Amino acid sequence: MLPGLLLLFSLTSYAACADLASLNATLAGRLDFARPIAEPCFEDDQTSCLPVQQGYLNPAFRVERYDATMYPSFETCLATGEGCVLNYANVNDSSAWVNRTCHQGSISSTFVEIKTAADNTGHDFIGRSVLKDSLALYLEYNAAFVPEGGNTSYSAITAGAGVEWIEVYEFADAHNVTAIGGYHTTVGATGGWLMGGGHSILSPVYGLGVDRVLQFKIVTPDGVYRTVNEFNDADLFWALRGGGGGTFGVVLEATMLVEPQIKLQVASLSINRTTEGARGFLQISIDNGVKWGKEGWGGHIFGDNLLSVNPLLTLDEAKASMKEAADYTLSQNGTVIIEEVPSWYAFFQKYVPSVQAIVGIHIVLGTRLIPTSLFSNETAKAQLLDTFVDMLPFSTADPQLVAVPPILYNHTEGATSVTPAWRDALWHNATQPMRDLTPDSGAYLNEAFIYEPDFETTFWGDNYPRLLSIKEKYDPDGLLDCWHCVGWKGAEDERYGCYPEFS
Repeated sequence: MLPGLLLLFSLTSYAACADLASLNATLAGRLDFARPIAEPCFEDDQTSCLPVQQGYLNPAFRVERYDATMYPSFETCLATGEGCVLNYANVNDSSAWVNRTCHQGSISSTFVEIKTAADNTGHDFIGRSVLKDSLALYLEYNAAFVPEGGNTSYSAITAGAGVEWIEVYEFADAHNVTAIGGYHTTVGATGGWLMGGGHSILSPVYGLGVDRVLQFKIVTPDGVYRTVNEFNDADLFWALRGGGGGTFGVVLEATMLVEPQIKLQVASLSINRTTEGARGFLQISIDNGVKWGKEGWGGHIFGDNLLSVNPLLTLDEAKASMKEAADYTLSQNGTVIIEEVPSWYAFFQKYVPSVQAIVGIHIVLGTRLIPTSLFSNETAKAQLLDTFVDMLPFSTADPQLVAVPPILYNHTEGATSVTPAWRDALWHNATQPMRDLTPDSGAYLNEAFIYEPDFETTFWGDNYPRLLSIKEKYDPDGLLDCWHCVGWKGAEDERYGCYPEFS
């Protein structure tokens, strides 16, 4: 779950001064109690356990439930190991639950469901959408969103909280326009993806999510319902455009720019995975990376495959652009597909579900923005290649070179609060080796290392002091707090007891 509209409040202190039954009455019966999704298995309730096993690795199953995150690491208390999870490698492995106790872990025990809006959908890699002994405000999609423009010069779509990008894409396609958003069928459109920056494989041409948002409707911690844009509460609008979710208030809807419907050139290349073959594939990708970026390509590159799209080139130009990589792929007895599709939605339906991030597994992620300047230095390029090749034995997924920074987008300097490193980057990739190669760069806060050192500078650069000032203005009592967010109270706060110490 991207850290966004899910608000977490400590029940430890709240329960001391208020009765939950009274709270439930005040909320018209919307107070619900959550238990881990795998609890039926631990209780030997096979009838109820079976659907959990069947849906455990299915994002559509997890996105519909508050008591599940996309990555179960954060359903457990990492510091103690207490949790209630299945063996993701074999969900039928009864040793995961027989003679074991189901613990609440980090799943909030109590949450509030409000039908007019929703939290996000489970894609946080730092565990900020769950918190031990907490009350969560869980918001659901309120039925529909209506396209509207910030003014007559804009073509825009307004999405309510809880709307997923796949819904936006379908809606946009039906109206012959293109929305720029996330790369997974269950990513939410208006929460942490957007407020944390929001990258797309169309971002090299059309910008980050924060570049495209025109207006938010938000309830700030003081209880004020605000319409926020460049004319109203402009400081808060700036903060929401990159300052991260779960920090400044509850966003109820966002209005975002759309493009006309566009044809895309798609390049899908794949080779058999060997160290030698991958080294050659990665070498070509590094050598062509800047050229591909300037031509408008965006996508994902692994050691044995590439999937990229381009909204600027013709089919013949796309084939010429990818010729070196395609020839190498065929020399390795690989497969090459370079084709034109009629729209973003057509591409998404055909390609994304089979390649999107796997859920239900335990994972700790980390990324680093790799500056374009590095690719003009042959020594640095050689180090980059060696670093990527060194990763190959440890994972079938890494190295993953994500070509999403807005290399061609003509942004307005200082209009957003994301780290300025986004504007100078070509790719983003795994953490520590890239940190050593790019010490002055930054990271995408939604896919960051859980113990990112100097996170304030890494996530926001010189923007952090201003963000902190805005946070203190709209949330002076620090009601909203989450791990490595603006104004974070620190690991010593008891609510973060499930985060293990790390050095």
